[in-house]
Amino acid sequence: MAKKELGYVELEWTCPHCGYKNPGSTTVCTSCGAAQPDNVQFEQPAQENLVTDAAKIQRAKAGPDIHCPYCGARNPAGSATCSQCAGDLTEGAVRETGKAVGAHRPQAAPDIACPACGSLNPANAHRCAQCGSSLAAPKPAPAPTPTKSKAPIWIFAVIGLVILACVAFAVLSLRTEEVVGAVNDISWERTVSIEELQPVQRSAWYDEVPASAILGSCREQVRGTQDNPAPNSVEVCGTPYTVDEGSGFGQVVQDCHYEVYDDWCSYTVDEWQEVDKARANGRDLNPTWPQPQLLAGQRAGGREENYEIVFNADGRAYTYKTSDENIFRQCDLGSRWILNVNTFNAVVSIEPNN
Repeated sequence: MAKKELGYVELEWTCPHCGYKNPGSTTVCTSCGAAQPDNVQFEQPAQENLVTDAAKIQRAKAGPDIHCPYCGARNPAGSATCSQCAGDLTEGAVRETGKAVGAHRPQAAPDIACPACGSLNPANAHRCAQCGSSLAAPKPAPAPTPTKSKAPIWIFAVIGLVILACVAFAVLSLRTEEVVGAVNDISWERTVSIEELQPVQRSAWYDEVPASAILGSCREQVRGTQDNPAPNSVEVCGTPYTVDEGSGFGQVVQDCHYEVYDDWCSYTVDEWQEVDKARANGRDLNPTWPQPQLLAGQRAGGREENYEIVFNADGRAYTYKTSDENIFRQCDLGSRWILNVNTFNAVVSIEPNN
């Protein structure tokens, strides 16, 4: 996913001492003069306007600010010594960067009421124009943690029963017991498909249509997506959002990809299709393949063989079906076999009772 850069906005931070909201580029609170702590998070203002001032854009691009390890003062990226105490910033704490702080807010936000006098002020104002009070809303008291309601016990009971039923079915299907039975009856059937060339309708991308096909109609549709522009592609971008640059500014970006369009076409092509089957069957141990009577333009296609053996075990009949000719040819009438029978009386496998 490619990122499309739309510009930069100035974020803001709330002074933990007096609650005043400050522009992101300021390093000390403009209300009480307290230095910005290194753990204060930058936040989105009510309305984000793209920065046009060249100096601010340069600062936004410079990288995350550094907090002095001695006095805690915030310094611009690339600073070697602290502007407050001249301390070495080599071990300074670099502000976190790259965190998405929310969807971009370009629309004009509604006016906000001063919490002290009630006067309306622009949403981006930090101090009331009427009384000078901070417009930061007082922090609400933490809401009591709601008690999680417990799901009814019967729901867990039903889920448990379903799981038990599935496990039981699997166990019963896999569990087998050995039963000795004698071959009571046998039968076999073999088929050979008869095919001929017939026109069929297919669809594919234009460059994948066989050269021998008759081309039908084509329409453009998305063949794939990629991060970079390409011929015959359409840019598709998500909602713009703001990413904290750690400098008091945020970069507004969009996640974009490019849908590449191509021609999806219908076509007609001749393919071998089954039109009939030749069959042979019997009740002996010498299965043979049928000889299909082919007409002009026809050919013999795929083959299929199925064998059925009926066993008698203490007066009970068990049927075993297989496509293995070698096993079938060993099943002489009256020969005794060990049958592996599952709980549902289905024969899973057989072996000679030597």
